[in-house]
Amino acid sequence: MTTPARRWVLRGTATAIAVVVAVGTIGAAHAFGTEETPGRPAGRTVTPVPADAERVCAGSALRLSDDAGNDATTATPVGSASVATATTGSTVDRSDLQSSTTGSSNPTLLTAPAADTTPQVAGSSYQSVSDGDLVGVGAASCDDPSQSTWLVGGSTETGRTSLITLSNPTDVNATVDLAVFDATGTVSAPGTTGIVVAPNSQKVVPLSGFVSDQGSTVVHVTSSGGQIVAHMQETVVRTLTPGGFDVVSGGAAPARSQVIPGVVLRDIQESQRGDDTADAAPVVRLFVPGTKAARVTLGITTASGGGTTVNTTAEPGVVTDVALDDFENGRYSVTVSSTQPVVAGARSTTPTADGGTDVGWFASAVPLGARTIAAVAPGDGAGLNLVNPTTEDARVTITSGDDRQRVTVPAGATSTVDVQTSRQLVITGADRVVAGVTYAGDDGIAGFPLRPVTEVSSPVRVYP
Repeated sequence: MTTPARRWVLRGTATAIAVVVAVGTIGAAHAFGTEETPGRPAGRTVTPVPADAERVCAGSALRLSDDAGNDATTATPVGSASVATATTGSTVDRSDLQSSTTGSSNPTLLTAPAADTTPQVAGSSYQSVSDGDLVGVGAASCDDPSQSTWLVGGSTETGRTSLITLSNPTDVNATVDLAVFDATGTVSAPGTTGIVVAPNSQKVVPLSGFVSDQGSTVVHVTSSGGQIVAHMQETVVRTLTPGGFDVVSGGAAPARSQVIPGVVLRDIQESQRGDDTADAAPVVRLFVPGTKAARVTLGITTASGGGTTVNTTAEPGVVTDVALDDFENGRYSVTVSSTQPVVAGARSTTPTADGGTDVGWFASAVPLGARTIAAVAPGDGAGLNLVNPTTEDARVTITSGDDRQRVTVPAGATSTVDVQTSRQLVITGADRVVAGVTYAGDDGIAGFPLRPVTEVSSPVRVYP
């Protein structure tokens, strides 16, 4: 399939200045100087050219072998995910990124063509799969290309397979570095730096290639050149029994306050029965990227008003898992307050209707802003979780076509609402509200954070 030509939005003042200066400093300076009143700094207002908006969806579930069960160095997609999209433009075009020699999840590139202005585009994916030892449900947000992504999740213990997918939707090579951390500290291994991802393609990297037999991992993905959309897929096999799969979406950047807006806790004790279930207990995973230990308070609440707090200490440079014990069934939000910047995510495991278990990973998120568009992929038991970490009530409106829901989210509380799937949602009044979608059905659990609108540059004043 032919990949459409794309133009990239200038995302910041510094970038705009660099581009203008590089094009022609002398000519620009002369032009600026002739248009200014004498005695005032020379300058000109520059409006960025409208550009296509793009996000990349995670793709299908992956197995580390080919269709015949051979070639364990290549990741092969299993089944296909359902994708829902939204845009402020006229259409959303879907295309595939190319595969590399390491395989591909067949990620979907969403493109909203530019018009008089740069549009917004959003989306999410959901998949229920049952194929051999790959059983469970996974969901993920469709994300903006970025130079930095924190993936809080994964494991390389026996029976656990964690695969990092690196999608490059740009027209230049992306050079990627992976900083891998576990419960013992920073992982030093060959191959974690200088990973080249070709333009308009995806590369799959097994986490076990860098660290073995570690149950708690965090990966910081950085890129230069082309920007990357990174996800992680984890598959669990408990002895010989499938234990679920899920997709880890990128979480919020390190900060002293983090919000995980929807963690499904269901039949906690039941999911820990049987063999090889040490990692079936629900946890909040923390990592302090600095050099000082952090005193951390976890505030855990539900829409019904119940909740508790947990105090802990997270040492710097190592991954810390904090167990969540003795919770009733429900969808919980977790607010992390720390004395040092941290990244955070949560893992939960639930029994399934067929007698197995499924694992779910839930990422931290950032506030939505005054107006956000979203689309929830169709899946069993979908719910939208709204978290208000502020001291004032928030009045949020969710619009889909002619349907409109008004939700009051009390200060410091969580609200869970049913929303239409496969429909464009417009969310307003959520300036400081954090949101995530969770699924809880017979086949398992999953979730993803809602993303705010893509930051597009407004006109900037440029000086020579």
